[in-house]
Amino acid sequence: MRVSLYFIFLTLLGCSSGSQGTNVQVDTTKSVAKTDATQQDDDDMDFRKEFISLYQKPILIDRSFIDNGKEYEIVFRHFSTMDNGLVVPAKYNFDTNRDFVTHNFVSNLIVFTGKDTIFEKHITKAMFKPLLDTLDTSLNKYATLLYPTLDIHNDSIKIHYSISIPVTDIGISVDIKFDKRGNYIIRQ
Repeated sequence: MRVSLYFIFLTLLGCSSGSQGTNVQVDTTKSVAKTDATQQDDDDMDFRKEFISLYQKPILIDRSFIDNGKEYEIVFRHFSTMDNGLVVPAKYNFDTNRDFVTHNFVSNLIVFTGKDTIFEKHITKAMFKPLLDTLDTSLNKYATLLYPTLDIHNDSIKIHYSISIPVTDIGISVDIKFDKRGNYIIRQ
């Protein structure tokens, strides 16, 4: 009889300690999931801080090239207008769930030879409006010109942009190509 009571006691003790182990495992899993979500929020906040730092970091490019024996110089500047002109709705801001008031970005391109200015262009998102009208309307409302690169090909200058909603991965890649007289074409 003592042996059977001892056996029942050990069985009950084993069952109760097994269920505690299961609870601990479930709690650990919930903790890990919470940590992953917190990590994602931290990454989003870092991305936002990185974007905001662009306000004070204009891109300046000064290059020259020779075409048909004539030397040309290009001065390109891309910068924030500091205009509070964009209000990105909360639905795009998963890290804060609030509207994000930010600035438009624009570029200035000057091409000259010697002391003569060949052409000067102020490049804004509005120049891409015909292309944007055929796409998602949210880009028309909430996007700006970001991350330009400049390529010189013989007698033309091509600038590549991302027209994107700030601090999101929503955007498109576009190009604007200028000839030596300042005429341009845009394309996606």
